[in-house]
Amino acid sequence: MIDFLKNIFVQPITAKPTFDFPEAAMEEIKKINRHTLQMVENWIDEDAFKQSCFNYGVPDFIKTEINKPIGNGLTYTDLIQFISQKHFEKINYFEIGVSVGKNFLQVVNFHNNGQFVGFDIEEINPVMEKKFNFVESEEWATKSKSIKKSPSSLKTYKFKNSVVKYLCADVWDEQSWAKLQGQKFNMVFSDALHTPKAILFEFEMLVKYNLLNDKFVIVWDDLVGKMQNSFYKIIRKYDKQYNIKDIYLMNINGWVGQNEAPHTVGIISNFKL
Repeated sequence: MIDFLKNIFVQPITAKPTFDFPEAAMEEIKKINRHTLQMVENWIDEDAFKQSCFNYGVPDFIKTEINKPIGNGLTYTDLIQFISQKHFEKINYFEIGVSVGKNFLQVVNFHNNGQFVGFDIEEINPVMEKKFNFVESEEWATKSKSIKKSPSSLKTYKFKNSVVKYLCADVWDEQSWAKLQGQKFNMVFSDALHTPKAILFEFEMLVKYNLLNDKFVIVWDDLVGKMQNSFYKIIRKYDKQYNIKDIYLMNINGWVGQNEAPHTVGIISNFKL
């Protein structure tokens, strides 16, 4: 009886499998992104990896592929660039789970003037950090019982005409999320812990600290299994508050490109893409 009532009162959510991309525009975006990747010969800093918590989220089978050309197939990075270029005059971008920075650097380099924040438990990859001009840093004690034993920090850099910030902290540490209060992100990319509980917590932090712009897009990587349950739970819980317009679940290459199987990526926006 309860299930019957749920079917009556809860409207089914339909996620679209893809949307149309203008071929000429996408080829130009791919060209810029592939050129950005060529700026870095080797993404692996062995000393940084030895001191890391989780090897920058790079398993061995990816580590061996990480410097190879990614091919010309569409990646979620290309998709992020297309959406941001089409819909936002100026991007204010937030990436949760930066890893070595292949996606993050492409997004930063694509835009001449924007605000960019990366969030990861690992220290910023020295390979990527060399591309930025350091401005300042703030440190504070990491919460107790965290796997991260070193202090948390928020570093600020300049890159071209953009401001780049890197929040090195435990994603479960709410005091670190509070450091972002006042930001208004129009593009969010979640690629951190890949657990149902984690993406729910991330979204709660976005809401609690009022981090979403009036017009926004959120992209989640690796939405498989129970992760999709959390994806739909977020949509149902916050649809009225944010007036979600478009929902997508699509298979697309990640930042290793042709060297890895496509990822299941979820997208929501509060306007028509």
